[in-house]
Amino acid sequence: MNKWRRYLYLVVDNVNGTYPLRRIDASTLFYPRDGWKRPPRLQETPLPHPHLHFTPSRIKDGKGALEFFGFFGRGQKKSLLAAVDYKGFSQTYDAEDRTIHVIVSPNEPKHHNPVSLAVGEALYVMDRKPVPGSCCGFEALTFDMPKEVMGKLGWDWYWHCLKAPPFVLEPGYNNTSIQGYTVVGGFNIWISTRGIGTYSFDTDNGSWSKAGDWELPFHGRADFFPEHGIWLGFSSQGNLLYSSDLGVSMQCKPELDMIWKDPNPLEEWIPLKSHLVHLGSDKFCVARMFERVDMTIRGSIPHVERFAVFTGLVLQPSRDGKEPEMVNHISRIYRFHGITTCWVF
Repeated sequence: MNKWRRYLYLVVDNVNGTYPLRRIDASTLFYPRDGWKRPPRLQETPLPHPHLHFTPSRIKDGKGALEFFGFFGRGQKKSLLAAVDYKGFSQTYDAEDRTIHVIVSPNEPKHHNPVSLAVGEALYVMDRKPVPGSCCGFEALTFDMPKEVMGKLGWDWYWHCLKAPPFVLEPGYNNTSIQGYTVVGGFNIWISTRGIGTYSFDTDNGSWSKAGDWELPFHGRADFFPEHGIWLGFSSQGNLLYSSDLGVSMQCKPELDMIWKDPNPLEEWIPLKSHLVHLGSDKFCVARMFERVDMTIRGSIPHVERFAVFTGLVLQPSRDGKEPEMVNHISRIYRFHGITTCWVF
């Protein structure tokens, strides 16, 4: 039997200035082999007690804010989460060893919802909206000992500035969000921007090139799963899409097919964020965050509720000419307090 992860990690902005990290037992999202049922049920589930809390640096106007990136690490051990606040203070949490380590700050603070990808033994982070004139809007976090700290500090995780995408430097460029991004060929980072196209960053030599005038069809991050030979990512509606030909041809937009449609959301649920987590072998989890606005009491302030739905999925690979399929298992709903956001790893 192939080993798969025991826990999912949920980080929530607690509104009061702390960011509790909770561990969710991944096995609770799957039916046992001898008691498999369908269709899946949506089960109300209380949030587990926090495993630990992150706290950002305080700022003049009130509480600070954090962004989280992961998992990444050295060798086969990809168990690190990075927490970075808007003042640049950063730390790592090792989910396997359960330790926190303060590291050197990024060269520039990363703004709301930056792009992040783990490639090899490094973590790459870029502003979601690249800004002209920014010196370090794109950085890599690597384990090394830079020349400037040699003799003063030892080997550790350090941030390094990288070249901005070429389109940022072109005349007439307006700040534009990166819509989709992924890793192709194991070391090329592809980013797509509406109206501009797709660019490729070679992490081996640090150079940019244009992949095409087309845009990646995914919304947000897509990941490649070599054991299945497919990329998986979300559509703008939160449905799970797959592609098996990404990177085969750079002449046209990759073909996509839908592999999973969320069976749970009601019409009044407004989707906010979607996360895909590979648990190992053929098991996955889709975690989607929603908002529901209650306007039933006339003349009062609307009641806003936010919550996340975690769904266990098993990938059935393509066989005999059939398309791959995601099979639903258990869905659990976790409700939050206040207007918040979350990250799932």
